[in-house]
Amino acid sequence: MLHRCRLHLFRELVQRLVKAGDIRRFGRALDIGCNAGYYSKLISDFGFATVVGVDIVDEYVQKARATFGSEEDGRRIEFRTLNAEDLDPRETFDFILCTEVIEHTSSPQRVIENISRMLGPGGVAVVTLPNRVSLPYSWSLLTHRLKGKPIDPVLRDHLSYPFYRSMRLFDGHGLRLIDTTGTNLFLFGPILARLYSKPGFGAIGRFNYLLSGAWPFKYTAQFFFMALKS
Repeated sequence: MLHRCRLHLFRELVQRLVKAGDIRRFGRALDIGCNAGYYSKLISDFGFATVVGVDIVDEYVQKARATFGSEEDGRRIEFRTLNAEDLDPRETFDFILCTEVIEHTSSPQRVIENISRMLGPGGVAVVTLPNRVSLPYSWSLLTHRLKGKPIDPVLRDHLSYPFYRSMRLFDGHGLRLIDTTGTNLFLFGPILARLYSKPGFGAIGRFNYLLSGAWPFKYTAQFFFMALKS
């Protein structure tokens, strides 16, 4: 459910950026951390002529290639097994998506530099990160401490980026922050388990989605979205 919320928010954000005229060129797009390729397909559906999806896990890349790969003229979608830290900065793109990737890399600064260098003039990047300043992650951290449980590496990565740190990641890299939003305020763990199958859950989910993308609640959403322009 939370994954669907992120997909829907990405679609809404791109639609907003296109309508505002921030996204004007639909040549080449890059999907960093493409997983099984669904975001790459969404990007292609917005009209980008070529979409390149990259992921460090070859199994995901093979699945994405089999499901969404396309050689169709004007709707080319290709996938490569590649570490986000090893991207070729000589390639340029009109649009770059990097969702829930930076926090898991051994050299986040290198990924940030790659995005900044590969985004062509007037291009737009959408970068998303988990937000430590959110109820779901705050609850998870509290329960670990109360139970004396060690914080596993994945959770530690997710706790590394409060929204205010994320908003400063591209300072000095020539990119301008033009939009922010977020999703999921309070649906997590025990709350989600109790409410999921109950009557009215759909309305609760819609309320959570709408509220978490609005100011100032977006700054306490579990997943924080940023749009940056070169």
